[in-house]
Amino acid sequence: MKWMLGSWKINTGNGIIQEDWKIQDDSTLSGRSVFIKNGKDTIPQESIELSFRNGEWYYIPTVASQNNAQAIPFKVIFIKGTEFISENPEHDFPQRISYRRIKTQLFASIEGRKNAKFAKMNFDYSSE
Repeated sequence: MKWMLGSWKINTGNGIIQEDWKIQDDSTLSGRSVFIKNGKDTIPQESIELSFRNGEWYYIPTVASQNNAQAIPFKVIFIKGTEFISENPEHDFPQRISYRRIKTQLFASIEGRKNAKFAKMNFDYSSE
């Protein structure tokens, strides 16, 4: 999963979404997502742990404004090369989180059922 390492950005027009990944220890990567408004105001969005435990990978985000600020584990169900898909079918939304790196771009998406309808959001990051 070392292909996740680095700083990834999306310019939204209203500011920049930045996701940073680093090695925490021999079985865990830690990530954090912030929104940078006006080039100076940094608003935390979520902290993330990507952990290898008991032979399985888990993507574990914590969003301060959701789920009573509790970490929600998503089990990685598919991994190949520089791509993975994680799922938690019991979570309200999303139920699936995916990442794929192609050269200097990192494509992330969240998807699942929301208000009885399918919804998907894409996050197309760049390291440049």
